[in-house]
Amino acid sequence: MENIVKVRACFTGCNIKSGKTVMQFELDPEHKGALPQLAIMTGTFVTLELTSDQTVMFVDTGSGEVIDGQEEAFADDDEDEDGSYQLPPAAYEYEDIQDEAA
Repeated sequence: MENIVKVRACFTGCNIKSGKTVMQFELDPEHKGALPQLAIMTGTFVTLELTSDQTVMFVDTGSGEVIDGQEEAFADDDEDEDGSYQLPPAAYEYEDIQDEAA
């Protein structure tokens, strides 16, 4: 039989050390009725699924303005295009290069 407890809490901290990670939550007072079930689960392995109530907001790093969508946050800037991140064509001809081993 599975012991399932669904509560609301504030994720207040995360302490990461070698071999051990401690996550700290502050239980919402409305969910204090779940404390007996949570106490029973102490020391057992559990599966956590965290869902934030806060909406993710994309912000322009230059102006600090909130951007309406992710597409605009990662828009291509054609004016800065210098080809430094482009790969050469797959069928590139190396006509002028001689094989030194030959």
